[in-house]
Amino acid sequence: MKKRAEMRKLLRLARGERGQELVEYGLTGVILLFVMFGAFEFAHALYVFHYTSYAAQQGARYAMVRGQTWSKFQTVSCGTSAPPNFTLTWDCTASASDVQNYIQSLATAGINSSNVTVTTTWPGSSPCSLGSGCPSCTTANSQGCWVKVKVQYTFQFLPYPGLGTLPMSATAQKVVVQ
Repeated sequence: MKKRAEMRKLLRLARGERGQELVEYGLTGVILLFVMFGAFEFAHALYVFHYTSYAAQQGARYAMVRGQTWSKFQTVSCGTSAPPNFTLTWDCTASASDVQNYIQSLATAGINSSNVTVTTTWPGSSPCSLGSGCPSCTTANSQGCWVKVKVQYTFQFLPYPGLGTLPMSATAQKVVVQ
């Protein structure tokens, strides 16, 4: 009899915990997925930040080598990043829209090029100290003058729309060489 009473106690105890593992797994699984997607979005935000920095540097380089006296052989317009065809000479000084088009062409998977804002300025002052024999800047994009490119990107967190957006910005400044 005593053994039977103990067996009933064990059965009652076992019946009371039926399904408990399923509930615990469900709660833990939701938390785990939330953390995993958060880590993925953080990595994506870091990727976009690196793109923004890279794009600013490449945009400044693009404008730096396409100063006032730059020309190249090609049959396509100056604002494209297509390979040259070496048949026709164009004088292609970089404009702000050329730099913006170039930077937007650098966008890869995971980057929405419509969220990229590019501001290109030529401050027009020589980077050299006065009296050092540096050329004076006759026009904004003359050789020896500054070109400044600022790239801004608005990052949207995908699975968490309540978090809003994260504005990212990078600036690069170089001296026009041609």
